[in-house]
Amino acid sequence: MREKKTIIALALVALLGVVSAMALMVGRGAGPELTVPSANMRLASNWKAQPASGPAVQLAWPNLKVNPDSSTEAQNEPYVAVDPNNAKHIVVGANSWQSGNGHFEVFAYVSFDGGKSWSASQPYINRNASRINAADPTVAFGADGSVYFAFVALSPAEGSVAVSRSLDGGRTWASQTWATSFTTGADKPAIASAGGNLYLYYQNQALYSRVSANGGSTWSAASMIEAGGRNANPVVDAKGNVSVFYNTASSIRLARLTANDSAGYNISTVANTVALQPRSAQYRAGTYPAAGADSSGNMYVAWADGRNSGHGNDIMYSRSNNGGSTWSAPVTLNTDASSADQLMPSLTVSRDGAVSVAWLDTRNDKANINYDVYMSRSFGAEQRVTNVSSNPYNDPRTQGSMIGDYFALAAGDGVVYSVWTDTRNNNEDIFMAPVPANSVK
Repeated sequence: MREKKTIIALALVALLGVVSAMALMVGRGAGPELTVPSANMRLASNWKAQPASGPAVQLAWPNLKVNPDSSTEAQNEPYVAVDPNNAKHIVVGANSWQSGNGHFEVFAYVSFDGGKSWSASQPYINRNASRINAADPTVAFGADGSVYFAFVALSPAEGSVAVSRSLDGGRTWASQTWATSFTTGADKPAIASAGGNLYLYYQNQALYSRVSANGGSTWSAASMIEAGGRNANPVVDAKGNVSVFYNTASSIRLARLTANDSAGYNISTVANTVALQPRSAQYRAGTYPAAGADSSGNMYVAWADGRNSGHGNDIMYSRSNNGGSTWSAPVTLNTDASSADQLMPSLTVSRDGAVSVAWLDTRNDKANINYDVYMSRSFGAEQRVTNVSSNPYNDPRTQGSMIGDYFALAAGDGVVYSVWTDTRNNNEDIFMAPVPANSVK
């Protein structure tokens, strides 16, 4: 009888392990949405590297490894921010398994020389009863030069959003607060700084916002923006107005908050979306919006979309020349004639008003497995950013199930920093290309 109970217990443990691993494969849906990577995903014992096919290409800029560790553990899901007062000061956030034991955390990678050299730090300084796992990094610079790093922490409880503050550019972290409670659950935070306030967005069956007027020390009560909203991308314009782009199951939406507006967010639809077409590769991808605004108040948004049947998934783009009141009809940004997949767009607006969009692109692989990063500046011809293609299955930890739900892009002075998950070293690393602005037209 004891042996029978032991067998049943082992079977339950195995079943839970399968369920946990399956969580990695699930996209961010309309449910609880706490679908970050599996907390104890094991390395494949018989894994073999699957390098991408095709030759390397010569480009006018380098591809630089961001994470300085020498481990074979995965880093993915990058976010990047550039200091508005020092264009060579860059902070990248990423998920990382380098702590070992199958646990994932968040790291900050900091450069003060435009990406030539990097140092690493951990914003997760208050673990609240040994909650070991963390993901979904997002970064913002405050007006006083502080760096704010938000992420979702979880395991053994549902997710809670933490916000850390650095007073030395991201080298070290002075404080961390919990912006939400573990009892309510939260996922996919996004943060913005405007008018002396911090604006935090997160989701759990609805899209919520909280505001801090004291550098993240305390936070306002949660305000719901929209049920079913997810994947917030906040944008601050030159007047300090905050606009948050997000998606529902079938649309890209915009919630606008003008400076000192006490009436709440004004919500409108930017565009309807079409679900992504089936893909050869099985890593997660979605219709996340990537957005920005220029100094004249024009607004721009891009997203991956499956509307062009037979052409693969494409990057769609729309713009507004009246502060988001109306939007142009969506157009396809990538111009390839193949059935390649274009996914995970990121968008930034330079000080000169030029709009750059970068995305994952499989056009160089007939099987649509291996990917590169391509970029378009001011919606001209696309330019390849990566000098080596990546195979998404070339990582012993994630094994092709996740390369990150998004890549990243930010503008400096005369340069655009493109950041992505790269597998050229037979594991997932974060890479960055400092692309001169005048080279992408």
